[in-house]
Amino acid sequence: MQALTDEVYTRRMGGMSEDAAHVHALGRFLDAIPRVPAAAPQPSTALDHGKALFESTDVGCSGCHSGPHFTDNSTVNVGTGQAFQTPSLVGVAQRAPFMSNGCAATLADRFGPCGGGDQHGTTSQLSQSDIADLVLYLQSL
Repeated sequence: MQALTDEVYTRRMGGMSEDAAHVHALGRFLDAIPRVPAAAPQPSTALDHGKALFESTDVGCSGCHSGPHFTDNSTVNVGTGQAFQTPSLVGVAQRAPFMSNGCAATLADRFGPCGGGDQHGTTSQLSQSDIADLVLYLQSL
């Protein structure tokens, strides 16, 4: 949380540097905000296919985005030039823009040029239909 506060609030926004007690209080406040639940999608072949792609070892999403929070909490470089902690995908659809630098305006854009290529899951072989199904699944989390 300290690194995030230093980078975003102080460096990017020009705010004053915050001490550890304030940063800790901010973290507790943010953790207490209830997440907006994802709209429950209607069961469908596309949703099932998206889930299967996500869980497939050929694509590899669930290798890092695993467990009840869809994160293994590891720190990795996914081809975007810097290592970051694997974020939770719970409620990911409500957190646009996507990627650490906000280069993906939509979840589908994450699978474009700014998404890290095959270092961020092996996705180059996916068709547009596959990506649409995978995005539908991500929106359900």
